[in-house]
Amino acid sequence: MLSKYENSGPVDCSLPFDLNGIRGKSVLITGGLNKARSGLGYEYAKTFANAGAIVTNADIKPSSDELTLPGVRFIKCDVRSWDEQKEAFDAAIASSANGCIDVIIANAGISGDDPLLRGIDELEIKKPDTTLVEINLLGAMYTARLALHHFSVEWPADSAQQDKCLILKSSIMGYLDSRPSYGSTKFGVRAIMRALRHLGRCRVNVVAPWFIATPIMDENVVKTLGSQLAAQGSEFAHSDDSVNCISRIASDKSIHGRGFAIVPRSLVKEGYMDVDEDDFEEGTLCYKLQHITYGLSHRK
Repeated sequence: MLSKYENSGPVDCSLPFDLNGIRGKSVLITGGLNKARSGLGYEYAKTFANAGAIVTNADIKPSSDELTLPGVRFIKCDVRSWDEQKEAFDAAIASSANGCIDVIIANAGISGDDPLLRGIDELEIKKPDTTLVEINLLGAMYTARLALHHFSVEWPADSAQQDKCLILKSSIMGYLDSRPSYGSTKFGVRAIMRALRHLGRCRVNVVAPWFIATPIMDENVVKTLGSQLAAQGSEFAHSDDSVNCISRIASDKSIHGRGFAIVPRSLVKEGYMDVDEDDFEEGTLCYKLQHITYGLSHRK
């Protein structure tokens, strides 16, 4: 098991990292492989496959590009389904070299108009659509639970010292005031990471992108948002930097319990950085209360 999590300060993302250690390892990525819809999952899968990893993607529907992506096995999976996620894990285990999934990336997620706010001024209020919450949060919870079980129970006994890595996709809107439904799901993903980092079952980290102009975004939305960002002296973040961040986390065994933001390169040249917002400052009220809760065991 990992040693107890301790806040050792932000990770220096300007230092070089080596992805060569991923060769021969098994990587499972949920969601986002369809290049025409997203691009990020596709780039993650391609990067790991090119580095020699055995990649399994669990997504609801691929395009023809993904079905022929060298080194990547696709399995149909709606992350809202526990059974389909379990089948995806079984498929990744079966295709691995040693019966282990080494890196698990909970990448599946959607955005859009906020269902909690939609139609609130109508005369008759209706139950909101919960699809966004089910995919972004429930899906991530299923992935995390299956990952913990796999790392704890299904790994071969002689593999106990090997690196076990879980990466959860949040959003910078999980750190900022934003839309209630989307923001709460991404804040919830942070909560999962912050709880799991103390269990010692695996390395767990969060990646939180700023706005990235991916193919899933409508052309008019990209144009409007780009203009609004520019008017405030900002810009889009880059998908390449999200890939580099994921690659750094997967390859560096010392990175654990951290949150990383994918940000405009005008802020940092790497395009990503340790957010350093997932630990309370010593001496504050929440710091004191947090350390009290570490000693409680009334609920498991």
